[in-house]
Amino acid sequence: MKLQAGKLPLDILALVASLLVIAALVLSASPAASEGTANGANVFKAKCVSCHGPDGSGTAVGKSLQVADLRSPEVQSRSDAELIQVISDGKGNMPGFKGNISDDEIRAVLAHVRTLAAKGESAPKKK
Repeated sequence: MKLQAGKLPLDILALVASLLVIAALVLSASPAASEGTANGANVFKAKCVSCHGPDGSGTAVGKSLQVADLRSPEVQSRSDAELIQVISDGKGNMPGFKGNISDDEIRAVLAHVRTLAAKGESAPKKK
């Protein structure tokens, strides 16, 4: 492969172009959104599943404590601010998590809770 002045072989150009496209895709992807959802799911699993269950419907223990079904229209229709306050300060038998998890983790848990909405329900409020 003999290089001419100012010209690169096509295979090298294709490789460089491919690397640039991959870099652009990686940089343009929203790492906060995907990371936030994953982080929210992880925090939910660590802090909430014992009462609310993996799908938000409630475990036997949670139901005995009268936890809310996180999939329900009643919960999903609440504004983000209302749900953040419940996650932060607690409500009823639910302890507050402010101080135990970061504000970013609280928002990530909220994002995860929004994914639990029963199928066919209307979109949640985002005030």
